[in-house]
Amino acid sequence: MFRRLSANEIFELVEYLDDHWEHLLGCDDQHLLHPSELECYAAAISARGAPLDSIFGFLDCTICRICHPSRWQRQAYNGHKKFHALKFQALMLPNGIIGHLYGPFEGRRNDNFLLTESALLDRLAQFAYHQDVPDDAPIEQRTYQIFGDSAYGVGPHIQSLFAGMGERTPEEKEWNAEMSAVRIEVEHGFGIVSNTWPFLNASWKMQLYSSPVGRYYRVGVLLTNCLNCLRPNQVAQYFNCPPPLLHEYLHH
Repeated sequence: MFRRLSANEIFELVEYLDDHWEHLLGCDDQHLLHPSELECYAAAISARGAPLDSIFGFLDCTICRICHPSRWQRQAYNGHKKFHALKFQALMLPNGIIGHLYGPFEGRRNDNFLLTESALLDRLAQFAYHQDVPDDAPIEQRTYQIFGDSAYGVGPHIQSLFAGMGERTPEEKEWNAEMSAVRIEVEHGFGIVSNTWPFLNASWKMQLYSSPVGRYYRVGVLLTNCLNCLRPNQVAQYFNCPPPLLHEYLHH
Protein backbone atom coordinates (compact mmCIF):
# COMPACT_ATOMS: atom_id res chain seq x y z
CA MET A 1 0.00 0.00 0.00
CA PHE A 2 1.54 3.28 -1.09
CA ARG A 3 1.03 6.53 0.75
CA ARG A 4 1.54 10.08 -0.36
CA LEU A 5 4.80 11.60 0.87
CA SER A 6 4.64 14.80 2.84
CA ALA A 7 6.44 17.92 1.60
CA ASN A 8 9.20 17.45 4.17
CA GLU A 9 9.68 13.81 3.17
CA ILE A 10 9.96 14.83 -0.49
CA PHE A 11 12.55 17.47 0.41
CA GLU A 12 14.57 14.91 2.37
CA LEU A 13 14.41 12.38 -0.47
CA VAL A 14 15.53 14.93 -3.05
CA GLU A 15 18.42 16.07 -0.85
CA TYR A 16 19.48 12.47 -0.22
CA LEU A 17 19.50 11.56 -3.91
CA ASP A 18 21.43 14.69 -4.85
CA ASP A 19 24.02 14.23 -2.09
CA HIS A 20 24.43 10.49 -2.60
CA TRP A 21 24.74 10.48 -6.39
CA GLU A 22 26.17 13.92 -7.18
CA HIS A 23 29.42 12.32 -8.40
CA LEU A 24 27.51 10.96 -11.42
CA LEU A 25 26.85 14.53 -12.58
CA GLY A 26 30.47 15.58 -12.23
CA CYS A 27 33.41 14.67 -14.44
CA ASP A 28 33.43 10.93 -13.84
CA ASP A 29 36.66 10.18 -15.69
CA GLN A 30 36.94 6.71 -14.17
CA HIS A 31 33.72 5.46 -15.72
CA LEU A 32 31.36 7.54 -17.86
CA LEU A 33 34.09 9.88 -19.14
CA HIS A 34 36.99 7.45 -19.20
CA PRO A 35 39.20 8.04 -22.27
CA SER A 36 38.13 4.70 -23.74
CA GLU A 37 34.50 5.87 -23.52
CA LEU A 38 35.38 9.24 -25.05
CA GLU A 39 36.74 7.36 -28.05
CA CYS A 40 33.39 5.62 -28.53
CA TYR A 41 31.46 8.87 -28.14
CA ALA A 42 33.66 10.70 -30.66
CA ALA A 43 33.27 7.86 -33.16
CA ALA A 44 29.47 7.90 -32.79
CA ILE A 45 29.28 11.67 -33.35
CA SER A 46 31.63 11.49 -36.33
CA ALA A 47 29.54 8.70 -37.85
CA ARG A 48 26.50 11.01 -37.85
CA GLY A 49 28.29 13.50 -40.09
CA ALA A 50 30.28 15.74 -37.77
CA PRO A 51 33.30 17.16 -39.65
CA LEU A 52 35.53 16.56 -36.61
CA ASP A 53 36.42 13.17 -35.15
CA SER A 54 37.50 14.57 -31.77
CA ILE A 55 34.13 15.80 -30.41
CA PHE A 56 32.72 13.60 -27.65
CA GLY A 57 29.91 15.75 -26.22
CA PHE A 58 27.89 18.94 -26.54
CA LEU A 59 27.97 21.80 -24.04
CA ASP A 60 25.06 24.13 -23.42
CA CYS A 61 23.17 25.89 -20.66
CA THR A 62 19.51 25.70 -19.75
CA ILE A 63 17.42 27.93 -17.56
CA CYS A 64 14.65 26.80 -15.25
CA ARG A 65 11.92 29.32 -14.58
CA ILE A 66 11.12 29.93 -10.94
CA CYS A 67 8.49 31.77 -8.95
CA HIS A 68 9.09 35.48 -8.37
CA PRO A 69 11.50 35.40 -5.40
CA SER A 70 10.89 37.41 -2.28
CA ARG A 71 14.55 38.45 -2.04
CA TRP A 72 17.48 39.05 -4.40
CA GLN A 73 15.12 39.41 -7.34
CA ARG A 74 17.59 41.11 -9.69
CA GLN A 75 20.12 38.28 -9.30
CA ALA A 76 17.59 35.68 -10.39
CA TYR A 77 16.18 37.72 -13.28
CA ASN A 78 17.17 36.60 -16.77
CA GLY A 79 17.10 39.63 -19.06
CA HIS A 80 16.98 37.58 -22.25
CA LYS A 81 14.02 35.41 -21.26
CA LYS A 82 12.36 38.16 -19.19
CA PHE A 83 11.63 36.01 -16.16
CA HIS A 84 13.26 34.82 -12.94
CA ALA A 85 15.22 31.61 -13.26
CA LEU A 86 18.03 29.35 -12.20
CA LYS A 87 20.69 28.37 -14.70
CA PHE A 88 22.53 25.08 -15.26
CA GLN A 89 25.39 24.01 -17.49
CA ALA A 90 25.16 20.55 -19.02
CA LEU A 91 27.26 18.26 -21.18
CA MET A 92 25.20 15.93 -23.34
CA LEU A 93 26.87 12.70 -24.44
CA PRO A 94 25.82 10.81 -27.58
CA ASN A 95 24.59 7.90 -25.45
CA GLY A 96 21.78 10.15 -24.17
CA ILE A 97 23.36 10.71 -20.76
CA ILE A 98 23.95 14.16 -19.34
CA GLY A 99 27.49 13.45 -18.20
CA HIS A 100 28.11 16.74 -16.42
CA LEU A 101 25.69 19.13 -14.74
CA TYR A 102 26.84 22.30 -13.03
CA GLY A 103 24.55 24.58 -11.07
CA PRO A 104 22.27 26.04 -10.09
CA PHE A 105 23.39 29.62 -10.60
CA GLU A 106 21.47 32.87 -10.72
CA GLY A 107 19.49 33.36 -13.89
CA ARG A 108 21.36 36.56 -14.75
CA ARG A 109 24.67 34.74 -15.30
CA ASN A 110 25.89 34.16 -18.85
CA ASP A 111 27.13 30.86 -20.27
CA ASN A 112 30.82 31.75 -20.14
CA PHE A 113 30.54 32.59 -16.44
CA LEU A 114 29.25 29.08 -15.73
CA LEU A 115 31.97 27.52 -17.87
CA THR A 116 34.67 29.38 -15.96
CA GLU A 117 33.16 28.67 -12.54
CA SER A 118 32.70 24.98 -13.31
CA ALA A 119 36.41 24.55 -14.19
CA LEU A 120 35.19 21.97 -16.70
CA LEU A 121 37.98 22.67 -19.18
CA ASP A 122 40.57 22.34 -16.43
CA ARG A 123 39.14 18.94 -15.56
CA LEU A 124 39.15 17.83 -19.18
CA ALA A 125 42.80 18.84 -19.44
CA GLN A 126 43.56 16.12 -16.89
CA PHE A 127 42.14 13.15 -18.82
CA ALA A 128 40.53 13.98 -22.21
CA TYR A 129 43.33 12.63 -24.38
CA HIS A 130 43.66 9.88 -26.95
CA GLN A 131 45.27 6.85 -25.38
CA ASP A 132 47.36 5.65 -28.33
CA VAL A 133 48.78 8.94 -29.63
CA PRO A 134 52.39 9.94 -28.81
CA ASP A 135 52.84 12.81 -26.40
CA ASP A 136 54.83 14.76 -28.98
CA ALA A 137 52.03 14.65 -31.57
CA PRO A 138 50.25 17.97 -32.37
CA ILE A 139 47.79 18.84 -29.63
CA GLU A 140 44.82 18.74 -32.00
CA GLN A 141 45.61 15.06 -32.62
CA ARG A 142 45.91 14.23 -28.93
CA THR A 143 42.84 15.81 -27.36
CA TYR A 144 39.16 15.04 -27.18
CA GLN A 145 36.89 18.07 -27.26
CA ILE A 146 33.42 19.25 -26.38
CA PHE A 147 31.36 21.45 -28.68
CA GLY A 148 29.31 24.56 -27.97
CA ASP A 149 27.98 27.68 -29.66
CA SER A 150 30.21 30.48 -30.88
CA ALA A 151 30.14 32.34 -27.54
CA TYR A 152 32.36 29.69 -25.97
CA GLY A 153 35.31 30.21 -28.32
CA VAL A 154 37.90 27.52 -29.00
CA GLY A 155 40.67 25.82 -27.06
CA PRO A 156 42.48 22.50 -26.68
CA HIS A 157 39.35 20.85 -25.28
CA ILE A 158 36.53 22.92 -26.74
CA GLN A 159 35.34 23.80 -30.23
CA SER A 160 32.52 26.09 -31.29
CA LEU A 161 30.72 27.41 -34.33
CA PHE A 162 32.33 30.03 -36.54
CA ALA A 163 31.04 33.43 -35.41
CA GLY A 164 29.81 36.30 -37.58
CA MET A 165 26.91 36.19 -40.01
CA GLY A 166 28.31 38.05 -43.02
CA GLU A 167 32.01 37.30 -42.62
CA ARG A 168 32.01 33.55 -42.95
CA THR A 169 33.32 31.75 -46.00
CA PRO A 170 31.21 29.13 -47.80
CA GLU A 171 33.40 26.43 -46.22
CA GLU A 172 32.81 27.85 -42.74
CA LYS A 173 29.07 28.04 -43.34
CA GLU A 174 29.02 24.41 -44.47
CA TRP A 175 31.08 23.38 -41.43
CA ASN A 176 28.66 25.21 -39.12
CA ALA A 177 25.70 23.54 -40.76
CA GLU A 178 27.19 20.07 -40.38
CA MET A 179 28.03 20.62 -36.70
CA SER A 180 24.67 22.25 -35.96
CA ALA A 181 22.88 19.24 -37.39
CA VAL A 182 24.36 16.97 -34.71
CA ARG A 183 24.50 19.59 -31.95
CA ILE A 184 20.71 19.96 -31.93
CA GLU A 185 20.58 16.77 -29.89
CA VAL A 186 21.69 18.62 -26.77
CA GLU A 187 18.44 20.58 -26.90
CA HIS A 188 16.55 17.33 -27.27
CA GLY A 189 18.29 16.16 -24.10
CA PHE A 190 16.98 19.13 -22.14
CA GLY A 191 13.54 18.51 -23.60
CA ILE A 192 13.59 14.89 -22.45
CA VAL A 193 14.20 16.02 -18.86
CA SER A 194 11.37 18.56 -18.84
CA ASN A 195 8.94 16.23 -20.63
CA THR A 196 9.70 13.34 -18.29
CA TRP A 197 9.20 15.45 -15.17
CA PRO A 198 6.47 18.07 -15.87
CA PHE A 199 6.76 19.25 -12.26
CA LEU A 200 10.02 20.96 -13.23
CA ASN A 201 8.02 23.20 -15.59
CA ALA A 202 5.65 24.36 -12.84
CA SER A 203 7.43 27.65 -12.14
CA TRP A 204 4.79 28.73 -9.62
CA LYS A 205 5.87 25.83 -7.41
CA MET A 206 9.59 26.63 -7.67
CA GLN A 207 9.84 28.90 -4.64
CA LEU A 208 13.31 29.87 -3.51
CA TYR A 209 14.05 29.84 0.22
CA SER A 210 11.18 27.44 0.92
CA SER A 211 12.05 24.35 -1.18
CA PRO A 212 15.17 22.81 -2.76
CA VAL A 213 14.45 24.23 -6.21
CA GLY A 214 17.95 23.69 -7.62
CA ARG A 215 18.07 20.14 -6.35
CA TYR A 216 14.78 19.33 -8.08
CA TYR A 217 16.35 19.82 -11.50
CA ARG A 218 19.56 17.99 -10.58
CA VAL A 219 17.58 14.98 -9.37
CA GLY A 220 15.39 15.19 -12.46
CA VAL A 221 18.51 14.89 -14.63
CA LEU A 222 19.83 12.02 -12.51
CA LEU A 223 16.59 10.05 -12.77
CA THR A 224 16.32 10.79 -16.49
CA ASN A 225 19.80 9.35 -16.94
CA CYS A 226 18.69 6.25 -15.05
CA LEU A 227 15.61 5.83 -17.25
CA ASN A 228 17.82 6.16 -20.32
CA CYS A 229 19.95 3.27 -19.06
CA LEU A 230 16.80 1.12 -18.95
CA ARG A 231 15.37 2.31 -22.26
CA PRO A 232 17.66 4.30 -24.57
CA ASN A 233 16.21 7.70 -25.44
CA GLN A 234 16.09 9.46 -28.81
CA VAL A 235 19.61 10.90 -28.43
CA ALA A 236 21.15 7.46 -27.90
CA GLN A 237 19.12 6.08 -30.79
CA TYR A 238 20.08 8.96 -33.10
CA PHE A 239 23.79 8.41 -32.53
CA ASN A 240 23.44 4.61 -32.26
CA CYS A 241 25.40 4.86 -29.03
CA PRO A 242 23.96 2.68 -26.24
CA PRO A 243 24.05 3.98 -22.66
CA PRO A 244 25.59 1.94 -19.85
CA LEU A 245 23.52 -0.60 -17.95
CA LEU A 246 21.86 0.84 -14.88
CA HIS A 247 24.12 -0.93 -12.40
CA GLU A 248 27.15 0.29 -14.35
CA TYR A 249 25.92 3.87 -14.24
CA LEU A 250 25.02 3.78 -10.54
CA HIS A 251 28.49 2.99 -9.26
CA HIS A 252 30.23 4.34 -6.17
